[in-house]
Amino acid sequence: MSVSCQSDGDRPDWRRAHAGSGVTSGLILAYIERQVGPGAIATLLEHAEMTGREAELRDESSWFSFAEKIALWQAAEAVTGDPAVAHHVGASVLELSVGVGIKRAMRALGTPDLVYRNVVRANSKFNWAHTLTLVGRERGRVRLAYHDVAGVGYHRYDCEYTTGLLSTVPLLFGLPAARIEHAVCGVHGDDCCEFAVSWSEGQRGTRRVAMLGGLAAAGLTAASALLDPALIGYGVGLAGATAGLTGLCTTRLLRRRVRALEAQVRDQDVATNAQLQSLAALSSELRLDRALDQITASAGGAIAGARFALLVNEAGQMRADRCSAIPARFVEPLERWANAHQPQLRSGPVVLDTIRHVPGLTALADDPTLPLGSACAAPLMFADKLLGTLIALAPGSTVFLPNDVRSLEIYAGHAAIALWNARLVGRLEREAAEDPLTGLANRRVLGLACDTEIDRTAREGGIVSLIMIDLDHFKRINDTYGHPFGDRVLVEVGGLLRSVVRGHDTVARLGGEEFALLLPGATPDEARIVAERARTQLGAIEMAHGRLSCSAGVASASGPEAEAAELIAAADQALYEAKRRGRGRTVLAPAPQLQS
Repeated sequence: MSVSCQSDGDRPDWRRAHAGSGVTSGLILAYIERQVGPGAIATLLEHAEMTGREAELRDESSWFSFAEKIALWQAAEAVTGDPAVAHHVGASVLELSVGVGIKRAMRALGTPDLVYRNVVRANSKFNWAHTLTLVGRERGRVRLAYHDVAGVGYHRYDCEYTTGLLSTVPLLFGLPAARIEHAVCGVHGDDCCEFAVSWSEGQRGTRRVAMLGGLAAAGLTAASALLDPALIGYGVGLAGATAGLTGLCTTRLLRRRVRALEAQVRDQDVATNAQLQSLAALSSELRLDRALDQITASAGGAIAGARFALLVNEAGQMRADRCSAIPARFVEPLERWANAHQPQLRSGPVVLDTIRHVPGLTALADDPTLPLGSACAAPLMFADKLLGTLIALAPGSTVFLPNDVRSLEIYAGHAAIALWNARLVGRLEREAAEDPLTGLANRRVLGLACDTEIDRTAREGGIVSLIMIDLDHFKRINDTYGHPFGDRVLVEVGGLLRSVVRGHDTVARLGGEEFALLLPGATPDEARIVAERARTQLGAIEMAHGRLSCSAGVASASGPEAEAAELIAAADQALYEAKRRGRGRTVLAPAPQLQS
């Protein structure tokens, strides 16, 4: 589904700061490495006054100001000694493993004509200070206009770089490089730059040569039969020459096709490896929080340079859970839009070519610091369930190419699997850690918590206390009122025990009517006070035959010689002693010798 509106408004300051992309800077560095050698990168960065910024320059999601871009081009010319370095970098784009996603998106369009017709979207990958628009089109030829929309003017480096890039489009499809005419130029005082691009259609041209040569040879042969038999030799020679020329053209075409396929395979290999690494990282995360982090962190592999918002569907409502370089003030409008469009999202990706006039999203396009003009939302679907949506956002309008949408859709599908698996693992872990009736920690978790606290006291000093609580004569309650009623009592007991301890204390149900409270840092006297408070709270629960009663045992441990098993055994023994003395009381185990 695609929603399109009119062009978004201009933000000159923002556009000036985004006059060069990481794709361009990455191409420059890759070209310098190939032509001069890896050692030249340090010289390049020093000349451009960008020392220490190599990683940023290689990041395709980065953006640079117009002044920084020109400084980098000047440094490239100085290092190579080539005044036409910008053209050569642009013309080498297919040979360098940079901008792989963009090249794949271009190839996916299928023909040079469709690529040039999508030039507005393609230009957004390289430059926001200038626009490149289609102003004329005929078979095998287009005319493009390059306008300054940021007030930075024009520079020959941009003209040469653009010429080089435009010439390579037919090479993507195994055709000869395009011919570029650049008679109108803003550098020379014109209002804009214009590029007239023409290209050969490959086999059609070869067939035309063969047809014309064949017709000429046939004409000479026919004329020789009527006028001069000697012309027969010329006709045969022309036919042979035509066949030779046709064969040569075909051979050259095949060679270009082979080179194009080699470049495509090379780029596909790079893209596949990157995607596999991203998906491996995504699928390996089984912790929910980490899986959500990984989804947004790796989303750039689907669409380089975009910003992302991950919205998770909770109880039928979309809620923004993670964002990548998106201001917090954008979250609420995105949530409202996603909730209103859940039916459309269930059907597939939704593309907003321009969001300026999309109800509820106008503020994103009008923001003075980050004018976001385009959006692509891909649903996270698993087993017919809408788990959420991943929204890619980009400055300006008409940014996302069809292959961008497809890549985001595929990535969102994998993200949905990762999210589902993480939620499943989380649920299983909770079930393994919680008592299913009361939601309290179970015996296993209590044991692990005891081990942790005993280790801490051995390292850092201090003390830890444990309270064991057993409901008195609980079997009588079950026998009198039934187990469902008894279960309700246990649930209420669990809630009351939570209320008498601190937030970092552990409350566990050990089974049946036995509970435990682990109190890090609590002395025996402090633990006894908590135990009495718990007994008082539980004693307020009224039963038909009287109030609920319980017994408690308290034990403490400290020092490097302490053992978790001994702490648990001591508290259990104290509880047994409380029951032996007649129940309804708290008994303390002998206090440990505190270590100084």
